Amino acid sequence: MLLFLFISVVLVKATEERSGDALLTLRSGVSLKGTKWIVDGVEVDAYLGIPFAKPPVGSLRFAKPKAVKLWKGQLDATQRPNTCWQYLFSGFDKANPAARVWVNNTRMSEDCLYLNVWVPANMPQDGKPLPVMVWIFGGGFFSGTSTLDVYDGKFLAAKEGVIVVSMQYRLGPFGFLYVDSEVDGNMGLLDQRLALKWVQKHIAKFGGDPTKVTLFGESAGAAS
Repeated sequence: MLLFLFISVVLVKATEERSGDALLTLRSGVSLKGTKWIVDGVEVDAYLGIPFAKPPVGSLRFAKPKAVKLWKGQLDATQRPNTCWQYLFSGFDKANPAARVWVNNTRMSEDCLYLNVWVPANMPQDGKPLPVMVWIFGGGFFSGTSTLDVYDGKFLAAKEGVIVVSMQYRLGPFGFLYVDSEVDGNMGLLDQRLALKWVQKHIAKFGGDPTKVTLFGESAGAAS
């Protein structure tokens, strides 16, 4: 049901217009520059490509994700993050719009552990924090990305008045290789868990309620 809601609000015709920069301070000396959007008359702030873990490269390849410290200064959070390395299915007919929406749309890289946050800019007048919905994409644990247009959280944020979060996680052998004591396995699931810890720690700064977080996903994302 939640998947249907998420996909349907994106596919239903909606007007969207970029209206400027969104600025958010997480703490002294640490801030984000995102993008303001107007979606069917509702203002939504989008913060894309926020790092929640150290890049899983070098000695961290095939290892459990390591939390990363907040950056210093202002982070440019206006661009969609890298897609994690994965098998590219060649059977998609890219000339078909119905198939094209599922084709990866950002650069593939091992440096891919980032999340995205969409916030309705007009907070409730009672001052109560907003509920949070965290989307986990599917793809059989070997493909997929949170950056697809069909997963753009600003539409759900505008329509339902919730904060929407999506994340990247490692896939295929980078995320799920197991070699006895050499590689523990399930790195991709641990990536998801670390992203959720980041949400618990920081979502209040976005106006979200860390006690009201709902997880939802599709395929492998729903099974995670």
